[in-house]
Amino acid sequence: MIKQVTTRDYINPSDNTVDYVIIFIPNEQVYSFINEADTTIMDEALKQKVILCSPFTLYAVLAVIRQAVENFNLERTASEILRLLGEFSKQWNAYKDKFRLMGERLDAAKREYEILVTTRSNMLERPLKKIEDLRNQSTPGTDEKIKLDEVSLL
Repeated sequence: MIKQVTTRDYINPSDNTVDYVIIFIPNEQVYSFINEADTTIMDEALKQKVILCSPFTLYAVLAVIRQAVENFNLERTASEILRLLGEFSKQWNAYKDKFRLMGERLDAAKREYEILVTTRSNMLERPLKKIEDLRNQSTPGTDEKIKLDEVSLL
């Protein structure tokens, strides 16, 4: 029976099958006889990825298979979570870099604004102040001439 099972395509990794085949021996006495008559049969079956089980051992074998499937799913989920965390970390670092760059640009814009408010404004106001001083400055005879011109207009 072991030879028949291993020649079939029950184990086929390309079809995503499991790695082992279970041969169920429905009678506990027959299962015990097989183990007593040939003590190497279990080892030989396992080498060919075949598991012999009886009604009493079937539950244990199925429990192991269930646990293996849960572990596989957990590992796959953990791998997906790690991949997503890696992607999140990458995006988080890109976000921080852009935020830092924006802060630097805002600081540069603030410095430019302060230069406009202080230095550039002062430089533009100096000639205006000089013009205003010249306008307010009175030269001898100018006030009289302006006053005479104002009187003559009246």
